[in-house]
Amino acid sequence: MGDVLKVLPRTGVPSDDAAPCLTACDLEGSATGLATSKGKKTWFGLAALAVVLLLLLLGSCDDDCEDEEGTTPGAAMPRVTVTATATAAPRPVGSQVGEAVDDVLERVAQTGLSVGVHDASDQDEKPSDDWTVCFEKATLSKVEFAAVPPKAPCPSADGRRIPWPKMPDVKGIAYGKAVQMLADGAGGVVLETAYQDEVAYDQDNESGDYADWRVCFQSIAAGRSLTYEPEVILHAVQEGEACPSVKGLYKDPTNDPAYVEPVPGSDYDPDAGSSGDGGSSDGGSGSDNDDYSPGEKGGCPPGGCYNPCPPGGCR
Repeated sequence: MGDVLKVLPRTGVPSDDAAPCLTACDLEGSATGLATSKGKKTWFGLAALAVVLLLLLLGSCDDDCEDEEGTTPGAAMPRVTVTATATAAPRPVGSQVGEAVDDVLERVAQTGLSVGVHDASDQDEKPSDDWTVCFEKATLSKVEFAAVPPKAPCPSADGRRIPWPKMPDVKGIAYGKAVQMLADGAGGVVLETAYQDEVAYDQDNESGDYADWRVCFQSIAAGRSLTYEPEVILHAVQEGEACPSVKGLYKDPTNDPAYVEPVPGSDYDPDAGSSGDGGSSDGGSGSDNDDYSPGEKGGCPPGGCYNPCPPGGCR
């Protein structure tokens, strides 16, 4: 091995202090020179030399050679830190039409979307929590709702007039039928009697004991808007009875607290007074009817007088 080590240095090859990088050509040239000058060496010696040189080459490159990237061997590889900023995408919200505004606001707040609410009618009022959603418009970041007051029907389009139902004319029909006609427009249909001295009451009953009573008066005139589903009161009489001329009369006049019983004998007798003191039985009226005063002769002559009711009243 001493002879082998003497062959290694050659002209043009840097010394060990210069940290040479041995190449494959160096290995081949050294092996050829050795084969020429030392012809008596066996093939085994050449193989051993090649192994030693290969080990020297690998050690030299590990310590001194720069890699292809220009990085000094042995230096720590820089660590690359990747910071990912994740922005949560707003989650979509399902249709909220028909829901109350307060419930809708709570649901949308959980999705990360911004939300707006406005009046769906032409009144431009500020919506309250108990309003009902009629329309909605959603974008990637916001949902806008259009709502109406409680019990109000939705307009045909956002910003249109609320189509309140109209009060029908139910006079003359049965109470049970009227309840059916007002089911979608009135908040309640109440039956009361048309006469003061009758007792009856019912509400929203299509087939009860008063279903066949006939309506005489209605609290809301026909054709008026049933705004916000008002209560409708119907005054009716039993089937077969005649309606009073006005609401509030008594079927039996004597039940009226203001009734005054007539004085007996106060009815007018057309034959009475035809001949009185100083009168004539020939029927001649003369001037008796002129400026007649019941205080002078009593009673009223044929043809009447300026006070049609004698003392005690008349019917």
